[in-house]
Amino acid sequence: MANDGFSIGEPEDDAPADGAPPKRNRRDKLALLLSDVDLWRSPDGVAHASVPMGRHREHIRVLSGSFRNFLLMAFHAAHGAGLSGTALGDTTNLANARGLSSGDVKLPWRRFAQHDGAIWIDLGGGDPEGERRAVRITGEGWRIIAPADVAPCFLRAPDALPLPCPEPDGAKPADLAQFVNADEDGLALIWAWLVCAARPFAEGGSYPIALLHGEQGSGKSGASRALQSLIDPSTLTGRALPREERDLFISAANRHLLAFDNLSGLGDAFADCFCRIATGGGFSARALHTDGDESIFTAVRPLIFNGIPSTILARPDLADRALSIELRPLTQRREEAAMRAEFQRLWPGLLGLLCDGLAAALRNVAGMKIADPPRMMDACIWAEAAAPGLGIEPGVIATAWRANRHQADRAALEVDDVAQALVALLNEQREKEGRDEWRGGPSELFTRLVSLVPERVSRSPIWPKNAAGLGTKLRRIAPGMRAVHRVEIIAGKGGADGSRWWHVRRV
Repeated sequence: MANDGFSIGEPEDDAPADGAPPKRNRRDKLALLLSDVDLWRSPDGVAHASVPMGRHREHIRVLSGSFRNFLLMAFHAAHGAGLSGTALGDTTNLANARGLSSGDVKLPWRRFAQHDGAIWIDLGGGDPEGERRAVRITGEGWRIIAPADVAPCFLRAPDALPLPCPEPDGAKPADLAQFVNADEDGLALIWAWLVCAARPFAEGGSYPIALLHGEQGSGKSGASRALQSLIDPSTLTGRALPREERDLFISAANRHLLAFDNLSGLGDAFADCFCRIATGGGFSARALHTDGDESIFTAVRPLIFNGIPSTILARPDLADRALSIELRPLTQRREEAAMRAEFQRLWPGLLGLLCDGLAAALRNVAGMKIADPPRMMDACIWAEAAAPGLGIEPGVIATAWRANRHQADRAALEVDDVAQALVALLNEQREKEGRDEWRGGPSELFTRLVSLVPERVSRSPIWPKNAAGLGTKLRRIAPGMRAVHRVEIIAGKGGADGSRWWHVRRV
């Protein structure tokens, strides 16, 4: 018996009897599997398929386990037989070729989408047969859309869980304090982070990072789970850092929100990766089983951490993107089951309040201006534009945001040995020479700062190893030094020999 790729158990097609319609051969059956599949490609050249699932279509990558499972189930439903690896591979390759050559280019989205001037929220989870309704939000308000009428192409991670249908007037901003034990300013910043995290970007854009911290027993992990459930609920909660940066970007490409629990240490490589994810960036690596091809992963995603704040704040580039929110110790503990039940009760109302905030942001952002905008200005303006829909007084979010950034800068510099050494240098200059400035070459500054710190500090792994490393460090802490200590750090080059110099002064 010839075997052209189908399972052993599938019978050969018999020759048709005289006058009977010809039977399809096996390869025709393979091609027929794709007859009701819409094949398209994303702008970055990845083939996708929109496959029929009941009364709606499911959107999946062609080169994925989900698409192979669809082919297996579809063939079995039609013919009562399975597919061998060869037949499955041939069909997948054919679909991939059709998708890549398609002139139909669409944007794939995760949980939140931007389409026709509206924000869409995918309410569905990971089960292909489950709920697939969506929320469409405009400046005029929001409404629930039936699965067959959802316009954006939502992809879903296997760990995704459904969101409840939002309810209008079902919750107040203060209700979130039952799950996030922050003060009034902290709660305003939490809502600011939520409406920013729910803002999708077709291109460009950036997200503030939520950093939850506090002493043991302040409910950091539970607060993280509650916030994750409002944005992108998942079976994967409280994750640890992956082992490699590649794994981090793969995870970011497959879901809208990344949440990390008990973050106690963060290397420079991962700190840089988080900066790129928060403000839009990518990662490239050699493709598997090739010598010259690259695998490229790009993503801009909201992030939420809980853990030790110095882990984040000691790295100025990352601290610039963070909202540092301290949680207060819990004065009264509740059973986990009771808290879950209360969150389930309030969840639809809290999601409805978030939708109200997004509608207000769409309505108000074009004319919104704030005085003395902080870093991450666009995100702050978006959150302030959402405030009326959230029931938060105008100016509260912007004021809390500016204060938070100043406190974070001060906290970061308090644990930064180079920053403390610069302050000591200027203090010494004032005592010895009566002036608040120092100027000299890079090597001279490096030697001078080393002399001002204990040997255990200058020999520590985080202290710059040479003048070049010091220069990199000075550029990173310059914005914080200017904002907190009113110290300017200026680099220059001049003189007949073109030598470089540093100028440090109080202004």
